[in-house]
Amino acid sequence: MTTANVDTLRDSASDTLDQIKSAASPAIKEGKRQAGLLLDQSGDLMGTVRARAGETAADLGNSVIAYTKKNPITALALAVGAGALLFSVAKSMQSRR
Repeated sequence: MTTANVDTLRDSASDTLDQIKSAASPAIKEGKRQAGLLLDQSGDLMGTVRARAGETAADLGNSVIAYTKKNPITALALAVGAGALLFSVAKSMQSRR
């Protein structure tokens, strides 16, 4: 191959690459735009989930307090039972190590 052939081949490859870049540019821009929209939507969704989780936790806390006030003996028995269960699980996990 001569130097002229190499130069011609290089120029042709460069022109082809430029054409590919030009053809792909709109699709790349649209992909970036859609990715940005999805990112914004996911941020909004995470905010909504966080708010609902906070509301649910607050409602649960209020329900536990109301139940405890209405049924103090039962609530105490449940708390002791749950504590005993957690203690038993923790002790069991330590003995396995």
